[in-house]
Amino acid sequence: MAQVTIRIDSDLIEQAAKALGLEHVADTNGARAAAVLREVAGTRPRLAAAGGGAAPKRAGRVWEASIITYANTEYGMRWDKGPLRGARDLLDVTGCLPAGWLVGAKAKERGTTGGYRLTDAMDQAARALDNVPKVARSLGFAAPDVADVIPWQVFQRPGSPVGRAYAVTEFDHMLRICQMRYDWDQERKA
Repeated sequence: MAQVTIRIDSDLIEQAAKALGLEHVADTNGARAAAVLREVAGTRPRLAAAGGGAAPKRAGRVWEASIITYANTEYGMRWDKGPLRGARDLLDVTGCLPAGWLVGAKAKERGTTGGYRLTDAMDQAARALDNVPKVARSLGFAAPDVADVIPWQVFQRPGSPVGRAYAVTEFDHMLRICQMRYDWDQERKA
């Protein structure tokens, strides 16, 4: 492995570290610069905090509360934090299922690649969709037709307001929404 020496202004390192959420990763400029370069190159090692513990869970709870508050205050939704259900998980938000949605919240997570987080989140959303009939029966009411429910995961964007987060669903679900919109437009025109 070749070694390269680069001289970078310490203020520039601090700004880059802050923009990437790495300001607390290392205590020296050299180590912090290395962490910034690893992040930019996509080879950042997984940090211990990302594997679990109180900090990531707390960040997740704060993000959940943020998207719920935003949806309620800005758009008049009546969403609330979903209970932990284990094997009967319906993602993180309640109050959205009657409208045909399952909504999960994914806070930024240091040391985890975006691809891994996205795959994991979408697998979780698919499992939650499978849980809809079981949970409905256990609560004593008829389940909505699973074909009418679309799961979403809302990913936090570092440094962006809540309304600029990414809401992600699978392509087939998106195409169903496109078809519903097309059908609705055709009915309005008729």
